[in-house]
Amino acid sequence: MRAAVTLPFHNGGTEGVNAKTKRIMRQMHGRAGFALLRHRILLA
Repeated sequence: MRAAVTLPFHNGGTEGVNAKTKRIMRQMHGRAGFALLRHRILLA
């Protein structure tokens, strides 16, 4: 917790990518495999 206040860098970009990927996976639940998920992530 202290690192969030004391360090000059953050992992906000990584967290944003993770959140976007999870959102896409929730939308596609049970519809297709990894190939379509990869395609949607690369196009987004």
